[in-house]
Amino acid sequence: MKKAVVLGMILLALGTLAYADASVGFGWGRTQFTIAQGSDVKDADIMSGWLGPYSNWPPGMRENLDLNWSGDHTAFHITGYLQNTVMNWVNIQGTLKLMPDMFSVIIGRFDGDGFDAFRKTSPHPIRDENNSNVGRFNGWGVILDVAPKDTGLEVAAQIKTADPTAGADGFTGNVASGTIMETLSNTNVGFAYTVPNTVKIVAGSTSGTGAVDNRAHRDIFGRVELLMVPNLTAWADVRYYGFDLATKVSNIDTELAGSYDMKPLTIVLAAKFASDDKVTSLYAIPEVYYNAGAMTVGVYAKFGASDTSAFSDTLMYAVEPYVKLNDFNTRISFIYQHVPASGLVDAYNTWEIPILIDWGF
Repeated sequence: MKKAVVLGMILLALGTLAYADASVGFGWGRTQFTIAQGSDVKDADIMSGWLGPYSNWPPGMRENLDLNWSGDHTAFHITGYLQNTVMNWVNIQGTLKLMPDMFSVIIGRFDGDGFDAFRKTSPHPIRDENNSNVGRFNGWGVILDVAPKDTGLEVAAQIKTADPTAGADGFTGNVASGTIMETLSNTNVGFAYTVPNTVKIVAGSTSGTGAVDNRAHRDIFGRVELLMVPNLTAWADVRYYGFDLATKVSNIDTELAGSYDMKPLTIVLAAKFASDDKVTSLYAIPEVYYNAGAMTVGVYAKFGASDTSAFSDTLMYAVEPYVKLNDFNTRISFIYQHVPASGLVDAYNTWEIPILIDWGF
């Protein structure tokens, strides 16, 4: 009898898996190892390693583990980043598909890449740019997601909560709870509507901790994405924040990004503008690359200027020619960067030879 029960349980489990999707993945996520790096600063050493003082983003090593399971009515997603031999489970999410293909409830932690239905990054192949993570839902909480299939509409709200893990910071200190008003004040909302082959419109509001006196603030954001031109990716978004702080300030982040794929040549551009009560900055990030099949040859560049009360018209630039081995998703670059003067620090130049790896299974 016991054998029959056990066999029945196994068959039930196998039957359940037959109607579900499961996956396990492990990868080197944007891992950078620098063969050598140095600068024209007097007596500066030539360095080598995973993380160096002159590295452009993304520096260092990131190993990630992904576990996914999805059935007709429930789903589960876990992402872990291996950091100093300790696994940090940055995403732990369970999904209830209360109305499949229409309404879902997602519960858990969103600190790896967050909930990115309303976020956009530039089309740069590896060193992509984002507008201060505009539209990202992150942190602990519950997400209510309405996305009727084939309608082009998605509306979501994240009810953020304090970190429930032991000893973690809550909204008001080392506690795992907060008042109802604190919870409501940290709610994130987003809206997206797509007109096929024409345009996509995104808008919403998120809360977070910014550079303004280290207080939680609310922002509002919007984005327009053009879809009508084949092989063209083009969008612009803006974020306005800080208006709800005790010390009223107006901070704005904007980004314009696009790429045109002429197969095999691709041209990419991102332009960013940011302004607050202390700093105004403008950056242009172009990239051109040619896909020759086994390898891609390209050049990435970044140019920027900042203006503050302490110094003005400080210019920076970085140029990075590279070769990427497409079958291995690995590329080797040479980066030359000019770091502008700041305060009592004179301007200087840096160089590095990084290998950038982004592969897994």
